[in-house]
Amino acid sequence: MTRRAGPAVALGGAAALTSLAGCGGGDQPARTAAASTSPSISAGPPALARSPAAPTVTTVARGLEVPWEIAFLPDGRALITERTGRLRLLGRDRRLVAAPVARIPVGGGDGGLLGLAVDPDFSRNRFVYMYRTTPRGNEVFRSRLVGSRLVGRVAVLGGIPSSPYHDGGRIHFGPDRRLYVSTGDSGNAPRAQDRGSLAGKFLRLGPPAYRGAGTVKPEIFSLGHRNPQGFDWEPGTGRLVASEHGPSGDDGPPGLDEINILRRGANYGWPAAFGNRRWPGFTPPTVLYAKAIAPAGSTFVARPGSRWSGDLLVASLRGQQIRRVRLRGVRAVIDQPLFAGRYGRLRAVTEGPDGALYVLTSNRDGRITPRAGDDRVLRIVPPGR
Repeated sequence: MTRRAGPAVALGGAAALTSLAGCGGGDQPARTAAASTSPSISAGPPALARSPAAPTVTTVARGLEVPWEIAFLPDGRALITERTGRLRLLGRDRRLVAAPVARIPVGGGDGGLLGLAVDPDFSRNRFVYMYRTTPRGNEVFRSRLVGSRLVGRVAVLGGIPSSPYHDGGRIHFGPDRRLYVSTGDSGNAPRAQDRGSLAGKFLRLGPPAYRGAGTVKPEIFSLGHRNPQGFDWEPGTGRLVASEHGPSGDDGPPGLDEINILRRGANYGWPAAFGNRRWPGFTPPTVLYAKAIAPAGSTFVARPGSRWSGDLLVASLRGQQIRRVRLRGVRAVIDQPLFAGRYGRLRAVTEGPDGALYVLTSNRDGRITPRAGDDRVLRIVPPGR
């Protein structure tokens, strides 16, 4: 399935803002069952989760180990990666299955088991894709999910430099059914400008590549990135919008986190240009945060009926908030912190098939003192119109 979840199914400011005008074997497809000839009656999709007033937040799972991504399956279940290498399953009843689906060998640091995406044709082929750190670098691999078991492991993209920091790691399928991959500069900033390196880039693979028998050379969609960890496609326009970590003090002035509208072939400047510095040949950020919020995963609220519909939500680590951003052209007309300080560091936010937002905390990653029950999966019901 693409970045956006499928049809609805029943499930059992503190930062300163500047808006800038920026221009293996073992995973062959499973056989499909014969279609039933019994008549069926559809009552239509259930209503989307909407709060009549303020948004409501509940905890649906506790005790995870640094969860990094959540992706929904067509049947309403969800997979969750933990940076430590465990793949977890959230049932249709929103209960976390105790036993991991799989334990996958990974490297350490800020790497590990990171991004996760479900094949657009999952119902036919059962393919899921993950981004992980290995001793040889970062890679994207493919497996099959059979019931609640992970079968096979085939690397489809390798040669991505890794380091204890700046590993990127988010992967999503776009509306064009291509697989997009964000990579960090792996702590070596010049790599972001090196077209011979896969570090500091957005990469793209077509179906023959991500369903193939081995690794391939990807298309470099854009370059000049420091550490992008979130992206999604804007409803209505189809624009690809990404959130990215700015300098942390040791490689530039602290802060200057970015939201960028990505264009194929564009160069976003790192490390030659960052912040509000404008050099010929580089694309400046659309939104710039003077004070660091450490933006991580992001999602557009694509489903109707909410005051947030059409807005970009960005999970923030250092900012300990969700940033709600509404874009008009190349300007942010709303930039609002939500839930600041209430749940700690937030790593990912995803719109579920029920219209709720599912958020992963990251309080056991060594940066702050975890709270009882961390880490968590939060379910946010957005406000209705």
